Parts: sequence; C-alpha cells; structure tokens
Amino acid sequence: MAVRHAGLLALDVSTTKLILTPASGSVNGSGNNTLVTPTVGKKLRLAYISYNPSLAVEAGFRFGAAGTLFLRNKLTAGGSIVAKDFGDLRCLEGAIDEALILNLSVGVATIWNALYTEM
Repeated sequence: MAVRHAGLLALDVSTTKLILTPASGSVNGSGNNTLVTPTVGKKLRLAYISYNPSLAVEAGFRFGAAGTLFLRNKLTAGGSIVAKDFGDLRCLEGAIDEALILNLSVGVATIWNALYTEM
C-alpha cells in the first residue's frame, strides 16, 4: 500500500507478511487421506489448496477426521483441477491440532497442493 507523506509517495511496510510453506503430494485411498498435520499445539492457516484426481470422484477437503467438507466437488472425468486461492487478506484455518484431510469417495490417484502457515 502506498502512503502520501508531505507530497511524496512512500511504501507502507507495516503490514506483516506470512511466510507460506508449500506442500504437495499424491493420495489414492478411499475416504480420509491426511495431507498436512500441524505441530502439536498449532493450527493450519491455508492460503491456497488444490486437488487433481486422475479419474471420476467426489472429493473435498476437511480439517480433522470428522470436520465439515469444503471445496467439495463431484468430478465426472479425471484430470480436472479444483483450486482455491484465498488471496492476501483472506484465509481458511482449522482448529488447534487439526490435520488437513482430502476425502475421496473412491480410491483414485489424486495430486494435491497446499500453501499454508502454522499459527
């Protein structure tokens, strides 16, 4: 954000930036597949997530084994990419000690990606 001071344009560096950790992998189990587990006593804050199944599947993310599914989609063909970038001022976070999970309706090879920080 730029700030005007005495007719000059200066850069405002007061906004704290979060350092994001990239993670990616592949899962293929039906049901819950744990992707990222936070350090004990911390929670995950997501900035970006995606999945890319190789075949038709219903898939969705959740925090914790019984959490509510989000970014849930029923894909009728493989190779579709479902992604969400939360932007600079928004995020999605789980509770303390909740893992990020990808739930698949059937066992299908699925590539996933996440950018997150621990809080």
